[in-house]
Amino acid sequence: MPSTPSPIGRSRMLRRPAAPPRAVDIVLGVLSFGAVGVVVVGRMFAYGMDVWAAGGSPDVADRVSLAQMAFTWKVLIVSLLLAGVAALLRARWTAAFQLVAVVLLFGLAVLLRHDFDRSHPAPPAPLPSGYTPCYSGSGRCN
Repeated sequence: MPSTPSPIGRSRMLRRPAAPPRAVDIVLGVLSFGAVGVVVVGRMFAYGMDVWAAGGSPDVADRVSLAQMAFTWKVLIVSLLLAGVAALLRARWTAAFQLVAVVLLFGLAVLLRHDFDRSHPAPPAPLPSGYTPCYSGSGRCN
């Protein structure tokens, strides 16, 4: 006959793990923050080299700009998930470092989008149907 687990055993299974030592937590936080920084800087350098190798072609620059934005958002989501896992494991400093990385990545994503929007302005509004340009001396000015 199978035995049912006692309530004491069940509560031990649901208990959160003990917090890691502060020194280990800080070292893991700094290493994870540094790893995110190295990955982002390295990939952004590679994107810049792609544009440079293409000779500054506008089509390549647009493709690279969109890829930069997508990559930044993906790394931001991964960093946010790492911060969540660190918080669940009670690694406060690691979670804090990852949240700082998330804030910095969000700022980078906003700057990249702003840069892309400035280089791709909206088309001007269409002119009214009865519009005629006014040239000096033409006699057709309003």
